[in-house]
Amino acid sequence: MTLSTRYQGKPMLVYLDAYVLDALGALEPEKSAGFQDMLPKLRAALNTEADTWQQVVERTMEMPPDSVDALRAMWERHVHETINAGGTPDVLEWTHALVDARFGDE
Repeated sequence: MTLSTRYQGKPMLVYLDAYVLDALGALEPEKSAGFQDMLPKLRAALNTEADTWQQVVERTMEMPPDSVDALRAMWERHVHETINAGGTPDVLEWTHALVDARFGDE
């Protein structure tokens, strides 16, 4: 699956992937700024008030307040397990797998 087909017909998936990558410090600053620039349209489309695009995702997906910390802890566990097994962790691959498992119907 390519990125273009991954997001086809699933606009929220773009934001979910970006949210996870941002929580892990792996989202390019330009992309984060671009999402922030889209905030007025995102708020209107999802009918929610928020100061940041990350808050829009959290509120829309009804995420718990500790989501960022939980994501970081899960990623750290994954990194350690992968390295101990002789592998190399891939943040994008892990993000896609996590988002698909948790929000596959979005």
